[in-house]
Amino acid sequence: MNRADRVKLNEQGTTLVIVILIMLALTAIVMGVSSISVNETQIATNEMLDKQAFYLAEAGTEQSIKYLAGLTMPFRGTGANKDQPFQLLNNVSLYGKGTVTSWLDPLDSNTGNPTRFVAVSVRATLNGSGMSKVLQVKVGQQNFSRYAYFSDMEKNPAGTTIWFVTKDEFFGPLHTNDQMHIYGDPKFHEEASSCASSIDYYNGGPPSDNPEFIGGLTLNASNIPLPANTSMILNAANEAGGLKFTAATVYIKFVVDAGGNRSISYQINNGAWVTGQAYPANGVIYVQGTAQVEGKVKGQVTIGCNGDIRIMDNIVYNTDPRIDPTSTDLLGLVAEQNVWMWNSAANLDVADETVMAAVMALNTSWTAKDYELGTPRGKLIVYGGIIQKKRGAVGTFNAGTGAIVSGYEKNYSYDPRLMDNPPPAFPTTGQVEKVAWNEIDPSTDISRNVW
Repeated sequence: MNRADRVKLNEQGTTLVIVILIMLALTAIVMGVSSISVNETQIATNEMLDKQAFYLAEAGTEQSIKYLAGLTMPFRGTGANKDQPFQLLNNVSLYGKGTVTSWLDPLDSNTGNPTRFVAVSVRATLNGSGMSKVLQVKVGQQNFSRYAYFSDMEKNPAGTTIWFVTKDEFFGPLHTNDQMHIYGDPKFHEEASSCASSIDYYNGGPPSDNPEFIGGLTLNASNIPLPANTSMILNAANEAGGLKFTAATVYIKFVVDAGGNRSISYQINNGAWVTGQAYPANGVIYVQGTAQVEGKVKGQVTIGCNGDIRIMDNIVYNTDPRIDPTSTDLLGLVAEQNVWMWNSAANLDVADETVMAAVMALNTSWTAKDYELGTPRGKLIVYGGIIQKKRGAVGTFNAGTGAIVSGYEKNYSYDPRLMDNPPPAFPTTGQVEKVAWNEIDPSTDISRNVW
């Protein structure tokens, strides 16, 4: 073999090696690209499954929140003391995509008091893949006790327009399903809302009528219906821990003795007084008839009634929250008819009267007996909230001067504790707000809230 042949052969061998190397490189590239493609496909698939599991958990959360919105009183869980977690959904199939389990747990931050806050914990698991997601949402049930003032209609039962006047001053949220009627310069320190599209001004508006909406005014607000009756409170009173009276008239006095011991005295149909009655364990008293109330409340209690509630004299808290904000004393008064300040013109008491309570009149009004008769009676001091179907009057005023002519001058203040701590079994509005949410480890025990 001559030198030329040997050079040619070497060149062919070198070319073959280069070709093989190129082919190996291309193969590696193809395999790498294929591997990347497989990995990206797997990542995309996992992301899709992750999102599907998340959306399924969200759907379970919405179902649980819908359940809470349908309740007429604050959620209390299960168990003897009604504050334990409750399993609402147990591996329920949703949309054919997977199963959902949810637990509701009333938050325990206000031990001893009802609370509007509930932890909703939901685990969703996709069919086939086993991919799971757990969401926990803190929700707040809106309670009627949150309102310093609420009305369905801004006219009294006779159809007469009731006015917010210059000396009126409101602290706390206010809502009416009707139109607001303004005379002069009333003050609204927090959020105010009306379902109407405008305000009715007595003198045509500013500057003669110049209300202050310090916390803002919302017109065209959503209607918030009142409960049809007090059955939710009756049901609570019928429980083992409740107290129920059936009589034409039941007079209830809350008593705190010199030693700080609390009790209830009551009189049925003007009969003999019974003393030393313990507070009901669940804090709920119901009267099938007319309830008359007064006294000093120590603890948390609600009186429901399918007739009228008459406030016979001062009803106050043992620990005044205006002086001591740590007070845990709370009172709810819920009547299917009227809630009255029972101070007649025939036996007129002109002293100031104090009512500490969240007051609710489902089918008529918060009002004062014979408010249009006699001379001015002093101030009606309310620390709590007033919720009523038709706006009742507690006094009359001179349209020219704004001075009180008869009945009471209003001095209403909101008890801010009622925003988050309603009295026992006090009705809810059906509105639920999401306060916060977390995505947590799917292995977590969702029967226990983590807030």
